[in-house]
Amino acid sequence: MDVNGFVRSDYHNPDLATAEQEVLDELYLGWLHYWNHESREDFHNGMKGARRFYDFPEMLSYDMFGNTIRGSFKEHFESIFPYWNDGQMEFKDLEITAVSRNFAYSTMIQHTWGTAGGTAFDTAFRRTGIAHRSPQDGKWRWIHEHLSFPVDMKTQKGDFTASLEPSKGFKLQ
Repeated sequence: MDVNGFVRSDYHNPDLATAEQEVLDELYLGWLHYWNHESREDFHNGMKGARRFYDFPEMLSYDMFGNTIRGSFKEHFESIFPYWNDGQMEFKDLEITAVSRNFAYSTMIQHTWGTAGGTAFDTAFRRTGIAHRSPQDGKWRWIHEHLSFPVDMKTQKGDFTASLEPSKGFKLQ
């Protein structure tokens, strides 16, 4: 358990530590740098810099905005990313687990804040990602992401801070 009370999984294979480090460096630290330092300027380029993190033909996404099936992520990306590009981001409890030298999954709480379409926002959510090493160029890219908020089942409202305690949010009455 770390200082935040986060318990790492037992599924880490020491032989795959290099792959996990590559995913951290290329995808997660790369994405943080892009989002916090490049995305606002990249808006004028159609968010081309963000495209390097995704395998568009293989990408599946289930996020706060709905389900995006394989083959339709480009349309989703082009409508969502420019709208949400004016923000900052940080990660909490990031854990990357390589299952082979070419595939890895990750879990975390992602905190994002800024403005979207001119409206201020500050939100946190669970992010689960699956990445693969591209056979074409050897770079790690996401092929699946799931973003979600906890929901208070009684009020049927999402908790945009990801702080709802599971023991309090599951009851319908």
